[in-house]
Amino acid sequence: MVVRSYHLVVANRVVTNRVVAKLRFRRSDDEASVWKLVMPLVRTQRGRLSRMSIAAILSGFAEAAVLVLIARIAFALASTEDDVTVSLGPLGEHTLSISLLLGVAAALIVVRIGLQAVYTLLSSRATFAVVETTRSRLARLYLGAGWPLQASQRDGRLQDLLTTYAGSSAEAIGALSQGAIGTFSLTALLVTALAVNPIASVAAAVAALAIGLMLKPMRAALRRRSSRTAEANLDFATGITELSTTLQEVRIFGVETPVADRLDELNRLSVRHSLHTSYIGGGIGVIYQGVAMLLMIGALALAYSADFARLSSLGAIVLIMLRSLGYAQGIQSSIQNLAQTAPYLETLVEEEQRYRDSVADHGGEPVESIGAVRFDHVSFEYQPGAPVLRDVSFATERGEIIGIVGPSGSGKSTLVQLLLRLREPTSGLVLVDGRDARQLDLDAWYRQIAFVSQDPHLFAGTVAANIRFFRDDVDDAAIQRAAKLAHVHEEIVGFPDGYDTLVGERGGQLSGGQRQRLCIARALVENPQLMVLDEPTSALDVRSESLMRDTIADLAPHTTVFVIAHRMSTLAICDRIMVILNGVLEGFDAPDELARSNPFYREALHLSGMR
Repeated sequence: MVVRSYHLVVANRVVTNRVVAKLRFRRSDDEASVWKLVMPLVRTQRGRLSRMSIAAILSGFAEAAVLVLIARIAFALASTEDDVTVSLGPLGEHTLSISLLLGVAAALIVVRIGLQAVYTLLSSRATFAVVETTRSRLARLYLGAGWPLQASQRDGRLQDLLTTYAGSSAEAIGALSQGAIGTFSLTALLVTALAVNPIASVAAAVAALAIGLMLKPMRAALRRRSSRTAEANLDFATGITELSTTLQEVRIFGVETPVADRLDELNRLSVRHSLHTSYIGGGIGVIYQGVAMLLMIGALALAYSADFARLSSLGAIVLIMLRSLGYAQGIQSSIQNLAQTAPYLETLVEEEQRYRDSVADHGGEPVESIGAVRFDHVSFEYQPGAPVLRDVSFATERGEIIGIVGPSGSGKSTLVQLLLRLREPTSGLVLVDGRDARQLDLDAWYRQIAFVSQDPHLFAGTVAANIRFFRDDVDDAAIQRAAKLAHVHEEIVGFPDGYDTLVGERGGQLSGGQRQRLCIARALVENPQLMVLDEPTSALDVRSESLMRDTIADLAPHTTVFVIAHRMSTLAICDRIMVILNGVLEGFDAPDELARSNPFYREALHLSGMR
């Protein structure tokens, strides 16, 4: 059953991704859309790219001059001449010694090396700046998005977006930089060739344009294949992430082989699409180089037929055209790389827009305290026509301890999400001290509430840092006070480094109970006025559970506490308990009264051995 469910989830995602990919193919085959995706990156690095382009064109002219000098010097040496006549354009022709020309050529080479170093540095800075800004922007947009979108995000999706997909923006700006360098260098060479011989220069320019048009269908095919490759790679990465989150279950149920088979299938799809993409990309390069060389020979033949008799000029043209071929091929490779990265950039743009469209509204009225909380005929639907909560109404007062019980899937977690304002009701109102909760400032609201998840989540850092949890205004005294309330202080001071002890990856250096109590201390550190605990004692022993009940009881009368629990002993301190069955509030009363009036609660007490 576990394996079948795993297969169905992954298979459904593969089908969905392929449908999405086909839609992308239809709307983005044209190269204009590639530039539309790249232009936002260009705008962020306009200054660097401009300076890089200037350095590239100057480097191109220096290289062209060196090639012309090499051809002239080689012809002079072959003719056993000591001097060379060089045309300096409007300055006329001058006869210079070979030694002087060799010195000039060497100086130009040094200048070109310097210019290359400049545009290489600028290109690298632009590339890594784009990665940095893309990751920062995407992470901030994700964190600012609404909880419904965050909760629906696939496992590993954000990680892949911030690594592989953000890296594609670097590849795009790198390809664009190299294309710009090649374009300006090629322009300088062709201008120089035009000065030496106009016919050959025009022929080379026409040849480059013809090759570009000829390869356009192949570039479109490459982009379509790149989209399939991007989706296949994402499926494989998601499969790995899902495996890592269910690894314990996979081992215990002994399904390593079928899960490995499924990963092999995703891996084969990823490699197959990558292979096809690589093959098409390589084929474009081979075809381009072969056709370009044939056209270059044709251009030389045209120059020869036009009575191009000066052998030194002919040699210069040959060198310039050969070097131009390399730059033109580099430009073609840049265009090809842009086509390959376009699907990744497209996904980034779509995800960023999704995050922007779901940004939670943080404005509103100030929240100085939280007293009475009331649900007024609240209903909620994840999918239209399928309500999870139905017409729920209740009211609580400040300082009450409220228990929430019900079978799995009854709507308890949804009710808590509405209570915490992670979601908004489909209908009805959540009122806080008589005010619609949606009108309250969200940031101020969150500074007044706290939540403890059933699964304790710690990050690799110190004990103190995990309790503080990025709230820089929380001092050490508050941390220790919260740890004492959570009954974990004595154990912390017994660690080798006390509060500076590293908890390890995901808190791996601590026991389950210690992790749970650290998360409870994290929730208590800012003296919340409303607190929700989801199975807070699930990882605690009997003594720790008793101490935790004392902690919860001590929070009254200043803090309203909601406790979701399946351990009936945890609910013994509750002032009132609500019973949720199939999305309906079936009972809400004091424990003794509820035991008399509610069959579900009475049965739960009996099964737990408390009645």
